[in-house]
Amino acid sequence: MTRKLKAFREQVSPLVMALPDCAFYQYKYLMTHGRPCRFEQPRRFSEKIFHRMRYPSPLFSRLADKVEVRGYVANAVGSQYLVPAYLIAEKVGPETFDALPGCFVMKANHSFGQLRIVLDKRDEDPVVLARLANQWMASEFPMRMREKHYRYIRPRIIFEHALLTDGRPPADFKFNVFNPGPGQKPYVFIQHMQGRFEHLTQDLYLEDWRPAPFQLLHQKTSGCVAPRPEKLDEMLHVARKLAEPLGYMRVDLYLHQGRIYVGELTLTPGAGRYVFEPKAWDEALGAKFGWPEPGPYGEDVPPNGRNATAPATHVASTLD
Repeated sequence: MTRKLKAFREQVSPLVMALPDCAFYQYKYLMTHGRPCRFEQPRRFSEKIFHRMRYPSPLFSRLADKVEVRGYVANAVGSQYLVPAYLIAEKVGPETFDALPGCFVMKANHSFGQLRIVLDKRDEDPVVLARLANQWMASEFPMRMREKHYRYIRPRIIFEHALLTDGRPPADFKFNVFNPGPGQKPYVFIQHMQGRFEHLTQDLYLEDWRPAPFQLLHQKTSGCVAPRPEKLDEMLHVARKLAEPLGYMRVDLYLHQGRIYVGELTLTPGAGRYVFEPKAWDEALGAKFGWPEPGPYGEDVPPNGRNATAPATHVASTLD
């Protein structure tokens, strides 16, 4: 049955990708949530995320760009929360790695999941690494779910300091920050991710570290309550500050050797495929999601996008 389902999806996928927006988003929403999406008057959390995917604000591209967002983070909360970066490049060759330390993280700025931890570059083939980096920059992976704000990010590769302990990355703390509106207190729930690249588990907590009264469908939990993080109050401050301009933002943070680092800012988590259990929380969280959003792109391409006419910055730059 599983093989037949996979074969069916492979046959259907090209047909789905060819659908116009009005049909594509409704099909994806219906398959995930079992009902039509109300784009004109979105109320549920899932509907507002799908609305963002279809009608993104120019601000989303700047915040989702792992290079451009560094300036926003530095201005909003301070550069001490940035993961140290060694190099940013628009083209990668074997010689690019000569300037890098032995251990680093290589990732694309315009997508999700395109990341490689290099523990020791002497064990790597620089030709293979360069080919991988350039394939990432040429890929249209984010557009498989039509998260349109990724389309307007100029692809680059960023090489960062590796936050590792005994060769393993730190736990992820994903702060989902909801801003209902002026004069109303933000609502926060936290996804605590452990065992990345091994046996990933995810537990949900409220801002006081009590277990959340809901779960995400199809997510494996650890089965136990983790100790309250030592820097939880500071992480909450950073997340709320970064999420201030919008009705909702997910702020991904790392806690490594007693310091907090910003991983990335996410505007359309799971490409709209967060399914809450109990289901009533989809609407409850949607009510806490401040609305309306900043204005959409329409048909215009914002400055510095893939098809932008604005001059590009230099190809590669080292960062202090």
